[in-house]
Amino acid sequence: MLKITKHILWGAALLLMASACTEEDYKLYDPTQKDSVFFEYRNNRNEITDTIDYAFNYDIATSHIIEIPVTLMGMPKDYERTISLIADHDSTTMKEGINYTITNNVIPANAVKGTIHVNLLRDLDPEIRIKSKKLMLTIGENDDLKSVGETHITIKYSDIRPTERPAWWLTFGPKPVYSYENVQLFFEYFYRLAPEASPEIFNEMIDGYGDYFVKATGVLGPFTLYEGFLRQYVLIPLYNDHPELEWIQSPLW
Repeated sequence: MLKITKHILWGAALLLMASACTEEDYKLYDPTQKDSVFFEYRNNRNEITDTIDYAFNYDIATSHIIEIPVTLMGMPKDYERTISLIADHDSTTMKEGINYTITNNVIPANAVKGTIHVNLLRDLDPEIRIKSKKLMLTIGENDDLKSVGETHITIKYSDIRPTERPAWWLTFGPKPVYSYENVQLFFEYFYRLAPEASPEIFNEMIDGYGDYFVKATGVLGPFTLYEGFLRQYVLIPLYNDHPELEWIQSPLW
Protein backbone atom coordinates (compact mmCIF):
# COMPACT_ATOMS: atom_id res chain seq x y z
CA MET A 1 0.00 0.00 0.00
CA LEU A 2 2.86 2.34 0.84
CA LYS A 3 4.49 1.72 -2.56
CA ILE A 4 1.20 2.47 -4.36
CA THR A 5 0.81 5.73 -2.44
CA LYS A 6 4.36 6.78 -3.38
CA HIS A 7 3.66 6.11 -7.06
CA ILE A 8 0.45 8.16 -6.89
CA LEU A 9 2.22 11.09 -5.22
CA TRP A 10 5.07 10.96 -7.77
CA GLY A 11 2.64 10.92 -10.68
CA ALA A 12 0.76 13.89 -9.25
CA ALA A 13 3.99 15.80 -8.91
CA LEU A 14 4.85 15.14 -12.56
CA LEU A 15 1.42 16.39 -13.64
CA LEU A 16 1.89 19.58 -11.64
CA MET A 17 5.32 20.15 -13.21
CA ALA A 18 3.94 19.58 -16.70
CA SER A 19 1.07 21.99 -16.14
CA ALA A 20 3.51 24.64 -14.91
CA CYS A 21 5.50 24.44 -18.19
CA THR A 22 3.44 26.34 -20.72
CA GLU A 23 3.89 26.23 -24.50
CA GLU A 24 5.51 29.65 -24.24
CA ASP A 25 8.28 28.28 -22.00
CA TYR A 26 9.37 25.61 -24.49
CA LYS A 27 8.54 27.18 -27.82
CA LEU A 28 11.30 26.11 -30.22
CA TYR A 29 10.23 28.05 -33.27
CA ASP A 30 7.79 30.86 -33.76
CA PRO A 31 6.40 30.64 -37.32
CA THR A 32 5.72 34.39 -37.30
CA GLN A 33 9.32 35.39 -36.62
CA LYS A 34 11.82 36.28 -39.35
CA ASP A 35 14.15 33.44 -40.32
CA SER A 36 17.93 33.84 -39.96
CA VAL A 37 21.03 32.73 -41.88
CA PHE A 38 24.68 32.28 -40.97
CA PHE A 39 27.97 31.50 -42.72
CA GLU A 40 29.24 27.93 -42.44
CA TYR A 41 32.54 27.95 -44.34
CA ARG A 42 34.99 25.15 -43.48
CA ASN A 43 38.69 25.02 -44.25
CA ASN A 44 40.71 22.01 -45.47
CA ARG A 45 40.75 20.64 -41.91
CA ASN A 46 36.93 20.78 -41.78
CA GLU A 47 37.06 23.61 -39.22
CA ILE A 48 34.62 26.51 -39.27
CA THR A 49 36.57 29.65 -40.17
CA ASP A 50 35.77 33.27 -40.98
CA THR A 51 38.89 33.93 -43.10
CA ILE A 52 39.63 32.72 -46.63
CA ASP A 53 42.93 33.29 -48.46
CA TYR A 54 43.41 32.74 -52.19
CA ALA A 55 46.33 33.42 -54.52
CA PHE A 56 46.10 32.82 -58.26
CA ASN A 57 49.73 31.65 -58.37
CA TYR A 58 50.20 29.69 -61.63
CA ASP A 59 46.51 29.35 -62.41
CA ILE A 60 45.70 30.38 -65.97
CA ALA A 61 42.10 31.35 -65.14
CA THR A 62 40.95 34.98 -65.24
CA SER A 63 38.59 34.52 -62.29
CA HIS A 64 38.10 32.22 -59.32
CA ILE A 65 34.92 31.35 -57.43
CA ILE A 66 34.94 31.18 -53.64
CA GLU A 67 31.98 29.06 -52.52
CA ILE A 68 30.63 30.03 -49.10
CA PRO A 69 27.97 27.74 -47.59
CA VAL A 70 25.18 29.38 -45.61
CA THR A 71 22.62 27.70 -43.36
CA LEU A 72 19.07 28.73 -42.54
CA MET A 73 17.81 28.92 -38.98
CA GLY A 74 14.08 28.65 -39.53
CA MET A 75 11.67 26.91 -41.87
CA PRO A 76 12.06 26.36 -45.63
CA LYS A 77 9.73 28.31 -47.88
CA ASP A 78 8.34 27.47 -51.31
CA TYR A 79 10.13 30.45 -52.86
CA GLU A 80 13.72 31.70 -53.18
CA ARG A 81 14.97 34.19 -50.60
CA THR A 82 17.83 36.64 -51.15
CA ILE A 83 20.58 36.98 -48.55
CA SER A 84 21.62 40.58 -47.94
CA LEU A 85 25.42 40.95 -47.99
CA ILE A 86 27.14 44.18 -46.96
CA ALA A 87 30.81 45.01 -47.53
CA ASP A 88 32.40 46.50 -44.42
CA HIS A 89 34.06 49.61 -45.86
CA ASP A 90 36.50 50.00 -42.95
CA SER A 91 37.85 46.47 -43.48
CA THR A 92 37.55 46.18 -47.28
CA THR A 93 40.05 47.17 -49.98
CA MET A 94 38.37 45.35 -52.87
CA LYS A 95 35.96 47.10 -55.21
CA GLU A 96 32.82 45.40 -56.44
CA GLY A 97 32.90 44.93 -60.20
CA ILE A 98 36.68 45.42 -60.25
CA ASN A 99 37.92 42.81 -57.76
CA TYR A 100 34.81 40.76 -57.17
CA THR A 101 31.17 40.10 -57.92
CA ILE A 102 28.63 38.19 -55.81
CA THR A 103 26.18 35.71 -57.26
CA ASN A 104 23.92 32.96 -55.96
CA ASN A 105 23.36 34.76 -52.64
CA VAL A 106 20.06 33.01 -51.99
CA ILE A 107 18.39 30.31 -49.95
CA PRO A 108 16.69 28.27 -52.69
CA ALA A 109 13.02 27.35 -52.50
CA ASN A 110 12.27 24.45 -50.15
CA ALA A 111 15.87 24.43 -48.87
CA VAL A 112 17.64 25.11 -45.59
CA LYS A 113 21.09 25.67 -47.10
CA GLY A 114 22.60 27.74 -49.88
CA THR A 115 26.02 28.49 -51.40
CA ILE A 116 27.09 32.07 -52.03
CA HIS A 117 29.55 32.61 -54.90
CA VAL A 118 32.15 35.35 -54.50
CA ASN A 119 33.78 35.65 -57.93
CA LEU A 120 37.34 36.97 -57.64
CA LEU A 121 38.42 38.90 -60.76
CA ARG A 122 41.99 38.86 -61.99
CA ASP A 123 42.41 41.19 -64.96
CA LEU A 124 40.81 44.48 -63.92
CA ASP A 125 43.03 45.59 -61.04
CA PRO A 126 46.84 45.61 -61.66
CA GLU A 127 47.45 46.36 -57.97
CA ILE A 128 46.79 42.74 -57.02
CA ARG A 129 50.07 41.93 -58.77
CA ILE A 130 51.95 43.66 -55.94
CA LYS A 131 49.71 43.39 -52.87
CA SER A 132 46.85 41.41 -51.42
CA LYS A 133 43.35 42.88 -51.21
CA LYS A 134 40.61 42.14 -48.72
CA LEU A 135 36.83 41.92 -48.59
CA MET A 136 34.84 41.62 -45.35
CA LEU A 137 31.22 40.61 -45.85
CA THR A 138 28.49 40.90 -43.25
CA ILE A 139 25.05 39.33 -43.48
CA GLY A 140 22.51 42.14 -43.34
CA GLU A 141 18.75 42.12 -42.87
CA ASN A 142 15.99 42.36 -45.47
CA ASP A 143 12.29 41.56 -45.63
CA ASP A 144 12.90 37.79 -45.62
CA LEU A 145 16.03 37.10 -43.62
CA LYS A 146 18.26 38.41 -40.85
CA SER A 147 21.63 37.24 -39.47
CA VAL A 148 22.54 35.01 -36.56
CA GLY A 149 25.72 33.30 -35.32
CA GLU A 150 28.60 33.50 -37.82
CA THR A 151 27.70 36.76 -39.55
CA HIS A 152 31.12 37.94 -40.87
CA ILE A 153 33.57 36.46 -43.34
CA THR A 154 36.80 37.91 -44.74
CA ILE A 155 38.30 37.02 -48.13
CA LYS A 156 41.86 37.94 -49.14
CA TYR A 157 43.33 37.43 -52.59
CA SER A 158 46.25 38.42 -54.79
CA ASP A 159 47.98 37.73 -58.08
CA ILE A 160 51.57 38.21 -56.88
CA ARG A 161 53.50 36.13 -59.38
CA PRO A 162 56.48 34.07 -58.23
CA THR A 163 59.64 35.40 -59.87
CA GLU A 164 62.06 32.91 -58.29
CA ARG A 165 62.15 29.27 -59.23
CA PRO A 166 60.38 27.18 -56.57
CA ALA A 167 62.40 24.36 -55.04
CA TRP A 168 60.13 21.69 -56.52
CA TRP A 169 60.90 22.88 -60.08
CA LEU A 170 64.18 20.96 -60.09
CA THR A 171 67.15 22.09 -62.17
CA PHE A 172 68.00 18.57 -63.35
CA GLY A 173 65.99 16.52 -65.80
CA PRO A 174 64.31 17.71 -69.01
CA LYS A 175 61.83 20.50 -68.41
CA PRO A 176 61.43 24.11 -69.55
CA VAL A 177 63.70 26.74 -68.04
CA TYR A 178 61.86 28.34 -65.15
CA SER A 179 59.65 31.29 -65.92
CA TYR A 180 56.20 32.13 -64.66
CA GLU A 181 54.77 31.61 -68.14
CA ASN A 182 56.49 28.23 -68.60
CA VAL A 183 55.15 26.89 -65.30
CA GLN A 184 51.69 28.14 -66.21
CA LEU A 185 51.98 26.21 -69.47
CA PHE A 186 53.12 23.12 -67.58
CA PHE A 187 50.06 23.29 -65.32
CA GLU A 188 47.79 23.79 -68.31
CA TYR A 189 49.01 20.43 -69.63
CA PHE A 190 49.06 18.83 -66.17
CA TYR A 191 45.43 19.62 -65.38
CA ARG A 192 44.27 18.60 -68.83
CA LEU A 193 46.26 15.38 -69.34
CA ALA A 194 47.14 13.94 -65.92
CA PRO A 195 43.54 13.14 -64.83
CA GLU A 196 42.98 11.31 -68.10
CA ALA A 197 46.19 9.30 -67.74
CA SER A 198 45.51 8.21 -64.15
CA PRO A 199 42.82 9.74 -61.92
CA GLU A 200 44.31 7.92 -58.92
CA ILE A 201 47.81 9.34 -59.33
CA PHE A 202 46.45 12.78 -60.20
CA ASN A 203 44.32 12.89 -57.02
CA GLU A 204 47.24 11.57 -54.97
CA MET A 205 49.44 14.40 -56.21
CA ILE A 206 46.80 17.07 -55.56
CA ASP A 207 46.15 15.69 -52.07
CA GLY A 208 49.87 15.70 -51.33
CA TYR A 209 50.97 18.94 -52.96
CA GLY A 210 47.80 21.01 -53.20
CA ASP A 211 46.37 22.84 -56.19
CA TYR A 212 49.20 24.20 -58.33
CA PHE A 213 51.60 22.45 -55.91
CA VAL A 214 51.30 25.20 -53.31
CA LYS A 215 52.24 22.70 -50.56
CA ALA A 216 55.39 21.48 -52.32
CA THR A 217 58.13 23.23 -50.35
CA GLY A 218 61.27 21.18 -51.01
CA VAL A 219 63.16 19.28 -53.66
CA LEU A 220 61.42 16.04 -52.69
CA GLY A 221 58.41 17.19 -54.63
CA PRO A 222 56.44 16.08 -57.67
CA PHE A 223 59.38 16.00 -60.10
CA THR A 224 61.26 13.66 -57.76
CA LEU A 225 58.54 11.27 -56.65
CA TYR A 226 56.42 11.30 -59.83
CA GLU A 227 59.13 11.91 -62.43
CA GLY A 228 58.16 9.01 -64.71
CA PHE A 229 54.47 9.85 -64.70
CA LEU A 230 55.04 13.57 -65.36
CA ARG A 231 57.60 12.88 -68.08
CA GLN A 232 55.35 10.51 -70.01
CA TYR A 233 52.00 12.22 -69.67
CA VAL A 234 52.84 15.93 -69.29
CA LEU A 235 56.38 16.85 -70.31
CA ILE A 236 56.59 14.82 -73.53
CA PRO A 237 53.29 16.25 -74.88
CA LEU A 238 54.43 19.72 -73.78
CA TYR A 239 57.76 19.31 -75.63
CA ASN A 240 56.08 17.97 -78.76
CA ASP A 241 53.75 20.96 -78.89
CA HIS A 242 56.31 23.60 -77.84
CA PRO A 243 59.81 22.69 -79.05
CA GLU A 244 60.56 26.42 -79.25
CA LEU A 245 60.80 26.66 -75.46
CA GLU A 246 64.23 26.78 -73.84
CA TRP A 247 64.70 23.55 -71.86
CA ILE A 248 66.91 22.93 -68.82
CA GLN A 249 68.21 19.76 -70.42
CA SER A 250 67.77 18.59 -73.97
CA PRO A 251 65.12 15.85 -73.95
CA LEU A 252 66.22 12.43 -75.26
CA TRP A 253 62.69 11.18 -75.85
